[in-house]
Amino acid sequence: MKNKSVLCKVSVLIFFAVAVSCNNQNKDDKDDKIDSETSDELQEKIKLDTIQLVKLSDETKRATEDWNKYIALNSEIERFENYTLLDVINNASAIGNVVDSLNFTVPRVFDTKAVKARIVTIQTHTLLLGENSKRVEPNPSQIKDLSAKIKLDFNNLNIQLNEVFIIEDNSFQID
Repeated sequence: MKNKSVLCKVSVLIFFAVAVSCNNQNKDDKDDKIDSETSDELQEKIKLDTIQLVKLSDETKRATEDWNKYIALNSEIERFENYTLLDVINNASAIGNVVDSLNFTVPRVFDTKAVKARIVTIQTHTLLLGENSKRVEPNPSQIKDLSAKIKLDFNNLNIQLNEVFIIEDNSFQID
């Protein structure tokens, strides 16, 4: 009788062990599938060609020639065209460093509230990109969205830089 109850208990334990191990195997298979899908998504190029950057006026180009942080950010934004999501993740901290110091190096001619507001917007989206990039499992759709927002923010900064000289020219004409 004792042998039957011990045998029954052992059988039940073996059954639960097999059930749990099969369940873990299914979870591992699902995790591998998700990791594979995420990995494939990270290799996709980000498509930002629908956002065309505004060209700087000649006067604005001359004024930005010595603004090294702006030039560095401009080259990062231009490289977005060829970046995969993984490239964006890997370069998020470099982009963040350039944007962080951009606000402290604004030339006097561009030192207006409107220009600084555009820089703050770029900083905000760059910080969000950096935070998402540091995650164990970055969210590819959020990275795509933030990359597009950063490019759009940079475009808005270019518009604002051009407007500095438009406003300046109009104030001379009024006098």
